[in-house]
Amino acid sequence: MSPQADYDVLIIGGGVLGTAVAERLARTEARVGLIEAENDVAEHASKGNAGVAVSYYGAPDTLETHLINASAPLWEEVCARLDVPYRRIGGVMVALDANEAERLEHTRDEVIACGVAVEALDARQVRAREPLVSPHVVAGLLLPDEGIIDPMRLTAAYARLAATNGCDFRFAERVIGVDRNSDEVLVVTTNRSRLTARFVVNAAGVGAAEISRLAGGEPLVSWPRKGQYAVVDRSFGQRLSSIVFCTHLPDTKGTNVVPTTHGSVLLGPTAHDIEDPDDRSTDAETIEAVVEQAARLVPEVRGAYVMKTFAANRPAGDEQHRLRFDAKVPNLLHCTDRSAGVSISPAAADYTLGLLREAGLDAPDRASAQQVLPPVPRLRTSAHPEQLVAENPLSGMVVCACEHVSSAEIEAALTGPVPATSIEGVRKRTGAGYGRCQGSLCLAGISFMTAMHTGADPATVLHTTRGTVGS
Repeated sequence: MSPQADYDVLIIGGGVLGTAVAERLARTEARVGLIEAENDVAEHASKGNAGVAVSYYGAPDTLETHLINASAPLWEEVCARLDVPYRRIGGVMVALDANEAERLEHTRDEVIACGVAVEALDARQVRAREPLVSPHVVAGLLLPDEGIIDPMRLTAAYARLAATNGCDFRFAERVIGVDRNSDEVLVVTTNRSRLTARFVVNAAGVGAAEISRLAGGEPLVSWPRKGQYAVVDRSFGQRLSSIVFCTHLPDTKGTNVVPTTHGSVLLGPTAHDIEDPDDRSTDAETIEAVVEQAARLVPEVRGAYVMKTFAANRPAGDEQHRLRFDAKVPNLLHCTDRSAGVSISPAAADYTLGLLREAGLDAPDRASAQQVLPPVPRLRTSAHPEQLVAENPLSGMVVCACEHVSSAEIEAALTGPVPATSIEGVRKRTGAGYGRCQGSLCLAGISFMTAMHTGADPATVLHTTRGTVGS
């Protein structure tokens, strides 16, 4: 260990990959820190994706596929350990004409080459598996190991356990410079501090290219790719039993119909390359196109209630996946993925630790490190809610009626390691405000509780990490 550095490893970026790496490293003897430019974790792509823990995503014999293969069998154990909702419901990829059926055969060959479970289905079998699929279906693929997960809860849980085990989280710190103090130490300058580290992990997502530039690293070709989504409420979602994927095109995975762990359904995403990484706007024309594309797969989507639209930017670039040391700066490790960050995160964290150890990080695992987050009792999913109320009366005080989120759950989100500091932060950790009324009924209660814990006036409490309710 280097005595002259503040940290053995400093991670830049509080998305799902950055927090997963932090959680794994924090269970070693390494001194670990994480810098995030926003005031919370999961503020960009990690809160704006489809929430699918995939078993298959791309070509065989790539590092990304190896990491997906290694992560896929772990999800039940990982999510139980981190108190994160997950269900392995499987997915069906459908072909609606002869051309799509031909492409489906190529996809099946690729899935098999990736070592992933897959089964070819005829039209009758597809409809038997998912009755809501279009009657025009001609063929399908069953991917039984696909699962749905809450990506925001996952990211927050990684961070919470990392902090419990000693990782230093530094929010609202934007990196403005990266220099070399010596051959072994990097100096990271932010808008608030100057930090030194033996190794820096660049998990900055759409900002990864800028971090590499600041460090004098290799030029990374990267840009934001915006995806727009529509969210359909639980009255439709409770009828859908499987993820419904469209047939893949060479340049896009297309629009899909994805049940969520909250009971709603996501339609999307689109894929539009843009320049502004902060552009997360939606527009009516694109959302209408998303709904129509989803309705090709599941026609009843057209009559479903769209309760929310949103957009997020994923890091597109010349490399779909980066998990390697920089070619010019030997102690700068890049850790980004365009679309499968959630799906690779458990194995990517282990792989990153392995790379760091090979590069000289002397960081054995700590036997005393906490492995499991204590579960927070959830009113909506509890089989015996009366017991929760008996143990904690706050569990009987429902703040969010749509999602059945209690005052006890919001209290837990606002306290402990890496707590929520905004209304959006509470939503990410509890689902409060996520339902059909989109916070119309519960916003006052969430605002009041958030103000109590953050010391803000209820009128100026942060709605998102960047602004107030009134802004």
